[in-house]
Amino acid sequence: MGSDALPDLHAAGVTPRESEVLWLVGDRLQNQEIAARLRLSERTVESHVSSLLRKLGGTNRLALVAAAARLRSGHESRRVLPTPLSSFVGRVRELEEVRGLLGAYRMVTLTGPAGTGKTRLALHLAHSVTALPPATLIDLAPVSAGGAVERAFADALGVVGQEHRLRRLIREALAGGGHWLIVDNCEHVTATAAALLAELLATTDHLHVLATSHGALHLTGEVVYEIPPLPLPAEIDGPDAVLESGSGRLFADRAAAASPGFAVTPGNARQVATICRRLDGLPLAIELAAARVRFFTPAELLARLHDRFALLTDGAHGSPSRHRTLEEALAWSYELLSEEERLLLERCSVFPGDFDYDTAARVVAYPPLEYAHLVRTFSRLLDRSLISVHRRDESTEYRLLESVRQFAHRRLAARGGAGTAHEHHARHHLRHAVSTVPDLRGRDQAGALRWLNRRSADLAAALRWALDRDDTTAAWEFIAGIGTAWEVVGCSGELFDWLDELLRRPLPGGALGFRAAITCAVVLCYQDTERAREFAALAHRMVARDAEHDRAPAHATAGSDAEHDRALALLALGWTLRYGERSAAALDHAVEAAGMFERLGDDWHRALALSAHVYASDVPATLARLAQAADLFGRLGDHVKQANCLNQMAVRAIEERIHLDDVPGWLAEAARLARTGGNDHERLHAEIYLATFDQHLGNHPIARFAALLPEFRRIGDLRCAARCLLGLGRAAASGGEHESARRHLTEGTRIAADLGDVRITATGLRLLAASDHETGLRLLAASDHETGLRRLTASGDEAGGHFGRAAALLGAADRLAPSAPESHGLVEALRERLGAAAFEAAFAEGRRTADDHRKAMAGLPEILQTSPL
Repeated sequence: MGSDALPDLHAAGVTPRESEVLWLVGDRLQNQEIAARLRLSERTVESHVSSLLRKLGGTNRLALVAAAARLRSGHESRRVLPTPLSSFVGRVRELEEVRGLLGAYRMVTLTGPAGTGKTRLALHLAHSVTALPPATLIDLAPVSAGGAVERAFADALGVVGQEHRLRRLIREALAGGGHWLIVDNCEHVTATAAALLAELLATTDHLHVLATSHGALHLTGEVVYEIPPLPLPAEIDGPDAVLESGSGRLFADRAAAASPGFAVTPGNARQVATICRRLDGLPLAIELAAARVRFFTPAELLARLHDRFALLTDGAHGSPSRHRTLEEALAWSYELLSEEERLLLERCSVFPGDFDYDTAARVVAYPPLEYAHLVRTFSRLLDRSLISVHRRDESTEYRLLESVRQFAHRRLAARGGAGTAHEHHARHHLRHAVSTVPDLRGRDQAGALRWLNRRSADLAAALRWALDRDDTTAAWEFIAGIGTAWEVVGCSGELFDWLDELLRRPLPGGALGFRAAITCAVVLCYQDTERAREFAALAHRMVARDAEHDRAPAHATAGSDAEHDRALALLALGWTLRYGERSAAALDHAVEAAGMFERLGDDWHRALALSAHVYASDVPATLARLAQAADLFGRLGDHVKQANCLNQMAVRAIEERIHLDDVPGWLAEAARLARTGGNDHERLHAEIYLATFDQHLGNHPIARFAALLPEFRRIGDLRCAARCLLGLGRAAASGGEHESARRHLTEGTRIAADLGDVRITATGLRLLAASDHETGLRLLAASDHETGLRRLTASGDEAGGHFGRAAALLGAADRLAPSAPESHGLVEALRERLGAAAFEAAFAEGRRTADDHRKAMAGLPEILQTSPL
């Protein structure tokens, strides 16, 4: 061993005999033992030991023991890179790109957050690169901050010498071009490592360096390559989609190693994909999670990820990462931060998703963080890869990986700052959302909707904060502050959840209570028309009570006009009554409200009132008013409500079978405007009405109805969910799938009935009547014709039961929404089958059931439950 190391020892001036003494000192032999082994006197050994201390640096014998150990380990590390014990998964693109950079540049730095796999990628490259000489690994992780970086280089290169000579000796060792360097974990000794590498690169022509660090080293000629998290599985269920992603393959590989026989299957693919997404594709986190497959199924793992730092521990021995827990990896990065940087990182953890710098500055810049200095501190966190950055359109967005966010939030809570930070975050977003209302109504609609869509997670967190603190005022100021502009924002299942929770408590008083009642009247029409009507009536009573006492309205906002509030109350009444039996009253209220808004100069609400005329009996006049509203919305820049008017024109034309040549153009323009405005709800409206139009033309787009149904359910638009089900029922009936048809029609009719929409309920009842009639005909056809005619009059006759129930369903439908020309043929057919008296009796019974449409909803099961299907 000594002779192999002699060239390096020779560079330090160590003689062959001194080298022999060094190795024996390293073996912890005493001078007497060394003297006996080498046949020297003890005095001579003492002289050699003193000379070694002088040449190699050190003050005592233990320094020589350490030097010998470093020389041995350095000698080995020069020749043998660590060999990973597990397979290398993914990173095909990164490997190819970094390999190309190493060929073109002498200094390449891999950056990325802790646990992203920088070391693993660097070692894989070191083993696979053939265009460069053998690589030497210099691991700086054991070096303490401010520690001896030069000594780590020297040990790795097998260089021995006194401290003041190490730089020269390292340069000489690299001068021959026999090495290229992997310098790992530079983040905690960045300045020292950068200074040494700058000197080595400047004085050594052929040296190539691949460094890893949380951020750039800021060297001249340095190329920085950020290692992203592994790609996530596509939003498609199934094993193939999981295994096509780098994160999914890594989980499957490590899980199979931990629990032989594990495989991604149709039964667990969704859970595996969700685990990878929840862990942001972070390799260390995925490996630690996969190792837990020995004890938990993927579904059980997923349920435990809320406490990921307790779950993701005990990494495998032999891993190239020195971190064996996720928390340990993040703590390594956190401890390198200044106090100001730590506080900023912690406060940024209140953002549940992406955020922009200006928003962050408004939310987190309060003492002791100063706004003026924030950009510098924020930039340092970016440099350390603790905040991720990406471009979206023309803006820059930032986010904390979820594991980083949870780690930082735990530290924020530990210092007692979570409550204040969440309050700043919540109040900023709730106020800003309300400030977008003028833009939503046309000033910059696309920009406002874009902001609301991108900040939906922030708004949900803000509402959760308000509700958890029982701060209903803050919650209502947001929801009622947007008010009628929710018609532009569109439906959201989350909005209905918020309202459901808020409405368990009394409405606030005064102006806020009035605005809350108006908002509920407009929004709840998508889910419960009767309840919406109650809120409209409440708002109307509030303004009527103030008018009766001849006083300024108690609910009026500062600077508001009492007449404007009365117009809003009339609009709310018209808006909610249009879906019920009092559509004539709805028209009267809407017309009066439109006139009042016109006098007040409020064109947007005037257009909204005009658009409430959808179900007036004079269809040509209705279409004319909707066209007027569409034109007015268009001139205001409100593309979303303009699209809504065109959609409503199309559906009325389809129902009344007029202007059918205009329908495709209206719907195409509505879809275009919805996309321009950035409103998904109106785009879906255009799609369902187009599918409905195709069905009226004799086509049955089953796939389109089936695809739209979960979308409308997701956003909480029950009215259009019912339309989808009726469309699916019609399509199934046309294909002879009568059981499927009745199932869809029954579900759609029940939803419409519970919603309180008499028109859609009546349509569903008529379709069910047609289904019963068809079933009766099939039963007759299956029996002897004459026998069937005789049996038709018998009590309990199966075919006759279907015909009788069809007549009752038609009677209920006629009570809810009379005069449907398309059902006249069915009425005559049933009258002929049952006889006039039996038909009229069943028809009248159906009408009695529907005397009140709420009773009709309760009675509907009785009408349907006699079906033998």
